Amino acid sequence: MKLRLAREALAEAVAWAAHALPARSTAPALSGLLLTAAQHDGGTLTVSGFDYEVSARFQARAEVLEPGAALVPGRLLADLARVLPSGGHEVELSSIGSDVALVCGPVQFELPVIPLEDYPRLPSVPAPRGTVDGALFAEAVAQVAVVAGRDESLPVLTGIRMEFHAEILRLVATDRYRLAVRELPWTPAATSASVSGEEPVVALVPARSLHEIARSLTKGERIAISPAPEEPGSNVLGGLIGFAAGSREATTRLLGADFIRYQSIFPSSYTGSALIERAPLLDAVKRMALVTERHQPLRLSFSPGLVVVNAGGSSEARGRQALDARFDAEQEPIMLAANAGYLVDGLSAIGARFVELRYTTPTKPAVLTGREDTEQPDDSYRYLFMPQRAG
Repeated sequence: MKLRLAREALAEAVAWAAHALPARSTAPALSGLLLTAAQHDGGTLTVSGFDYEVSARFQARAEVLEPGAALVPGRLLADLARVLPSGGHEVELSSIGSDVALVCGPVQFELPVIPLEDYPRLPSVPAPRGTVDGALFAEAVAQVAVVAGRDESLPVLTGIRMEFHAEILRLVATDRYRLAVRELPWTPAATSASVSGEEPVVALVPARSLHEIARSLTKGERIAISPAPEEPGSNVLGGLIGFAAGSREATTRLLGADFIRYQSIFPSSYTGSALIERAPLLDAVKRMALVTERHQPLRLSFSPGLVVVNAGGSSEARGRQALDARFDAEQEPIMLAANAGYLVDGLSAIGARFVELRYTTPTKPAVLTGREDTEQPDDSYRYLFMPQRAG
């Protein structure tokens, strides 16, 4: 293997592939990045990482003098690629015996190679099912990932459910106490978004992996999504799902667990609602959380034209802040007690100027949605949380 490429191209390729390097691994081969030089398409260097859960590949343009492949220590290469001298220098990579030589201007390193035969076969990216705007997808994933569970003993709760409908991509996550749903437009490939009938194709993707992939892929490009059915004709996906944008590709395994029946958790109707400017409410919740004892809720008291955020009890620090709210006089005043962290997460995930809080009773699920103005509802993102009993 012998090739030359721009210093910036190597740094970008290595940084992307390093996303798939395991934090710890008992298999030395998995700590490596695979460098593959090929002369097709005018010459390319593909840098790949894999840990059996996630794979990441980046294909960079290169002048390939001798095609070949080498497996080198991944973290070390990532560290070196970040500190190579600038000034328009090219990087030359070449296999020399049991090393890979890296030369950039006046700097030279020799990296020991890891036996290629120990490296597992990289998963291939399935055919794309459709594309979505990269920035919008990253925003949507972040909005639902905030409620995904972290208890690995309940894997179904650590995932984000992706539903591929004809024109809508729906993302859903829950930790049993909260539930977030985000819908966004997407463009299916020539084949139908559904495998059969009107049922959407469904994939349950590890939230942590999906969040990292979506955040890292956004470069103003559209993302091609490639879920793979476990069996031909099935709407439930198993195995892996692939994502690609420009020179970047990634795959992650899917969780083989059935998701909860989340649709029935949302109330079929609401007793009332309040409309509040989001940023002042978020600031008030953060302030009052400072005087809230652990496990004790904040209290939101609604009355015509007003919401009061209360914290603390008779034997501890206390606080309150009143805010303007559109709460109609025909509605009965109500008090909702809620976990401060849950409120902060929900209000932070909504990017709109106003937030609408819909409720039924003080002990049944309440739902937050966003609005850019006071007259236009927007249910593309819904954040449901369970009120607590007031202390």
